[in-house]
Amino acid sequence: MNVVTYLRVSSKQQSERELSIPAQREAIQRYADQKGWIIVEEFVDESKSAKTADRPAFQRMIAKAKQPQKNFQAILVHKFDRFSRSREDHIIYKALLRKQGIFVYSATEQTEPDTPHGMLLEGMLEVISEFYNLNLKNETLKGMKENASRGFHCGGRIPYGYRTIVVDGHVTLIPGERHEVEAIQLIFQLAADGMGGKKIAHILNEYSLAHADDRRWSPSSVLSILGNQVYLGHRIWNKRTKGMTQFKDEDEWIITPNSHPPLISQQQWDSAHTELQRRKKSK
Repeated sequence: MNVVTYLRVSSKQQSERELSIPAQREAIQRYADQKGWIIVEEFVDESKSAKTADRPAFQRMIAKAKQPQKNFQAILVHKFDRFSRSREDHIIYKALLRKQGIFVYSATEQTEPDTPHGMLLEGMLEVISEFYNLNLKNETLKGMKENASRGFHCGGRIPYGYRTIVVDGHVTLIPGERHEVEAIQLIFQLAADGMGGKKIAHILNEYSLAHADDRRWSPSSVLSILGNQVYLGHRIWNKRTKGMTQFKDEDEWIITPNSHPPLISQQQWDSAHTELQRRKKSK
C-alpha cells in the first residue's frame, strides 16, 4: 500500500527528542517497513500547533487526498495528536478522508480504523489528547495569573522605558536606558502643560528622541504611553483579548501596585490626565 506521512512539532516540543521530526520520521519508517507499506511523500509542519487545522503542509496533504488521481491510500503519523489535537478536526477531516477511501494510521497507537472497535479506540485516544491540551492550557493560564498577581512579567512586549531582569527565577521590570526614561517623563510633563498627542509626537521627533522600534513617534504611540499605568509602577495583566484588539472588562484585569520601580509620580500622572480630560471635553 502506498502511504504519505504527516509529521508535526510545535515550537515548545521541538527540543523534546521523542517528538522531534527525525524521531517521528524514524518511528514511522520502521512501522511502514514492518507493514510493507511504501512512503510516497512526506508532509511536515514545523512550529505549528494542532489546535487548528490551518497548517500549510496539513492543508496541502488534504488537498492531495481529494484529488481523483491520488497515488496513496493512507496517511501515517507518529501519534494521532500529530494529526490534530482538536476532536472536532479529527471528526471532520477523517470523515472527509474516508469518503476518499483514505484512513489515518498511527505508528505508535495502533488501531484498526476501519473496524468498530478500532474506531472506538481511536476516538478515545483523540478525546484524551484534547483533554490533555485543554488541561495544559488551563494550568498554564493559572500559572500566569499567579505570576502576574505577584507583579512579575508574563511575557509579551516590554514597555518602552523599561528592560527586564531575572530575580529568583522570575522576570521583572527595571528602568531602561536613561534617554528612554527621560522621554517618558517629558511626555507626561508636556501633557500636563496642555499639549496633545500630535504636538508631543512632533516635539519628540524634532529632537530625535528615539522610539522603541526606531520609528517616528505618532500621536497614538504617545497616547498609549500616557494611558499605561506601568509607568506608575503598576503591573497590569489580562487587559486585552487574545488578539490584543479589544480591552476586557476591568474586573478581569490583574493589577499589582508597586511591582517595579515607577518612572513617574502619581502627581505627574494626575496632572497629565487632568489636562487630557480637559482637552477631550473642550473638543
